[in-house]
Amino acid sequence: MNDDDLIARSILIITEYYQNNLEPYFESISDDVLWLGPANGQIIQGKQNIIDTWMAEEHNLTFTMGDIKAQSILPSSSVSEVTLHYEICTHFPSGSSDLHNQRLHFTWRKQRIKDADGTRWHAEIVMINISNLWHYDSHDTIYPVHYESMYMPIRLAKTPQRFVTVRAIDRTVYRLLVDNILYIETVKRTSRILVHTKKEPITINGSLPGFEKEHPGLFVRIHASYLVNPLAVREIRRFTVTLSDGTELPIPEKKYTQVKKMLMGEEKQDKE
Repeated sequence: MNDDDLIARSILIITEYYQNNLEPYFESISDDVLWLGPANGQIIQGKQNIIDTWMAEEHNLTFTMGDIKAQSILPSSSVSEVTLHYEICTHFPSGSSDLHNQRLHFTWRKQRIKDADGTRWHAEIVMINISNLWHYDSHDTIYPVHYESMYMPIRLAKTPQRFVTVRAIDRTVYRLLVDNILYIETVKRTSRILVHTKKEPITINGSLPGFEKEHPGLFVRIHASYLVNPLAVREIRRFTVTLSDGTELPIPEKKYTQVKKMLMGEEKQDKE
């Protein structure tokens, strides 16, 4: 089980967890696991204690996850540290919803196990650390300066459904909500592309045709150098498309009519 496998497993655990499916979580923790929750005094040790605590918990909450940013380091051949940064929205029975930024840190212990099929690697979680993050201010460095600032919870208008997973050139893995992707462009004279999101641009290895083929039906090719998310389009005019963040991208004159139809959904209607 390599680093990529553990990142994928970590993402699976938390996404299933917030769909109220606890099996991947229970199956992945060690007998001596230590769980550190985001609130003062939230400390549980031992797999059975965790299972007993979670099985005794009754709630009518549902959750919506936003983007996930996954990073990992390998302190040794037998240990892998995986950190997930994500947005989680809790939906209460009253109809209200609160959005929080969280950081989840998994410490994975890897060991070789011999069985009837031979020797194989087995990985299990020995520590889980969850924290709710401070809102960062440009005046802050290591310590938060604005202790007295108050932030109202953000309300989500709808439940995210579609995600795209990419690996940046620094090996950070992003699980991106499609609604948060603005456009993708070719990085000239390289074999890389730039995924522009509402938060930050992400550079990955690959090509526009490859990205388009890997994620069919989600983006529209408006130019040899650009793929656009139709959900991010604010305005179309001759020969330019304007996105929700104000970015303007060119449309070749010869492709304008076709691109306009694709962005407005007319091409699909014509075929039907």
